[in-house]
Amino acid sequence: MAATDPRISPSRWTFGVLIVFTMFGFGFGNWLARIPAVRDRLDASTFEMSVIGLTLAAGSLLGLVFAGRTVTWLGPRQSILYGALGQALFMPLGATLLWFGMPIPGMLALACFGFFFSTSDVAMNVSGAAAERALGKSRMPILHGGYSFGGVSAMGVGALAEMLQIPVPVHLGAVFLLIIAGILFAIRSIPRVEPGEMPAEPVPVNTNTGPIQLLANPAAETAPQKPTSYNPWRDPRIIVIGFVAMSLSLTEGTATDWLPLALADHRGFSNSAAALALGVFFVAMLSTRAAGSWLIERFGRVWILRASAMTAGASIVLINVLPFSWAAYVCAGLWGVGSALGFPIGVSAAADDPQKAVRGVATVSAIAYAAFLLGPMAIGLLGEHLGLLNAFLPLVAFLIFVVFAAGAAREPGRQAGRTTTG
Repeated sequence: MAATDPRISPSRWTFGVLIVFTMFGFGFGNWLARIPAVRDRLDASTFEMSVIGLTLAAGSLLGLVFAGRTVTWLGPRQSILYGALGQALFMPLGATLLWFGMPIPGMLALACFGFFFSTSDVAMNVSGAAAERALGKSRMPILHGGYSFGGVSAMGVGALAEMLQIPVPVHLGAVFLLIIAGILFAIRSIPRVEPGEMPAEPVPVNTNTGPIQLLANPAAETAPQKPTSYNPWRDPRIIVIGFVAMSLSLTEGTATDWLPLALADHRGFSNSAAALALGVFFVAMLSTRAAGSWLIERFGRVWILRASAMTAGASIVLINVLPFSWAAYVCAGLWGVGSALGFPIGVSAAADDPQKAVRGVATVSAIAYAAFLLGPMAIGLLGEHLGLLNAFLPLVAFLIFVVFAAGAAREPGRQAGRTTTG
């Protein structure tokens, strides 16, 4: 990257970004874990809680609209830091206002949290994509696995806080103090980019004092970046990648929101048995992300995207067709495997051109997150008329699209049909 600290190695950089992903997943997961307590405190209906959730989502989408320019202006490192500070201010504030019966100011605070959260999300994905370019190996699935691990860990912490009857404002205040400490530690391992500069592609440079090292592009050190009129919304490749990531994010979000209820309503599962199926989904997704870097290096993005779409599509069809309880757990696992790598691959592909990485990642994130946040609501409405299991079937059309459109995400220089890193 331009203007980076040469003492920060690519592996250290990647580890720092991994901590950031984990911290932000942990923070958001703790909020999700305490939503039932907030609902009980407000004595709110399901609709009222949906409005609160939509307010946070609206703030997130607004943040994504401006994230490209924000991260370009501040640089990924500073955007991560300021985003974390904003989250640490507005999440405990919003929870406190809701806790003391002030829903409108509380919702506004949550919208601000969403704005800072989505800005941080784009920044950490841009930095992660640049780190894996510098490292020369795929690491985005592991980074997103860190986010998933943070979220899963937060469920345990939230359950403990619920058992100890810790008030939500106290719980979230303590959590975000911990997150700020983790972020301050992590950004020491993330190179600094001057405001307005873009990540530059690392190139091998042979020195007289040692072996070949990955250093910044000399041109990036001597020639300042000029403002660009590049608009990713007019870039067909970025839009296709965005819809590929959207399709698999929609598949993931649908399972997260509706799979337990569908099994309880249409397969006669108890609430605990249905929740266990969702646990299988999460474990499968986390395990796949842990192995994702090796899989992508071995087989390439295109093959993995197509295999993911076919796996997820088969699981959705089979969960409708097979009436056996054990089959639902198998299908939940396959669904998790198929959903795990779409968004990480989309982010990596959007960042292939380092000069367009920030805005490309912001655009792909906006498309994918819009589907992740709003798509499951459409599935729920469809489920009112068709039943939830049948409402899952239209997802197969999106997954068929992925099979045919996956080529847009192919790595630069990788030949079609190549399945090894040779």
